[in-house]
Amino acid sequence: MAQFLIFQPNIGLSSDVRQPVVYILNASLADEAVLSQKTRSTHWNRSGTGFLEMYILLESQYKQLNEIVDKLAERTRMLGGIAIGSFEEFLQQTQIVSQLDQIPNVLHLLADHETVIRSLREAIRKCSEEFEDEGTVELLVGVMSLHEKMAWMLRSYMEAKPITA
Repeated sequence: MAQFLIFQPNIGLSSDVRQPVVYILNASLADEAVLSQKTRSTHWNRSGTGFLEMYILLESQYKQLNEIVDKLAERTRMLGGIAIGSFEEFLQQTQIVSQLDQIPNVLHLLADHETVIRSLREAIRKCSEEFEDEGTVELLVGVMSLHEKMAWMLRSYMEAKPITA
């Protein structure tokens, strides 16, 4: 069996700090991967009024979510951790509720984005105050901002349109 020499990063963050941050990043990675798949499912199965607009919006959002997944996995590796990657690991670590018996809809996606936003706020606080890892804080703040915008887009789409005379 091949043996590998693993070089731990010497970046001013001790192993005691990097390990819990890697855990936070993997939990976020799981949320993003599951939300990306739920967004694809909604995208694939959308029909009815506003089909084209929502189809385009959801495609844009799952592409953004895929980019977030890559950034979280890369940050995990930068800290010397291993990024989770199996569906089983994603489902074990996600906070997002999976509705196996139904196709997700826009309301489910909005609730999921809001769950992720709340989780990211706490992760940002921990990474800043407890672990002093400003690199991860910067990444997570950017991810949270993207989720806030995606949630706003979904919320705006669902709002009743004003009546004009």
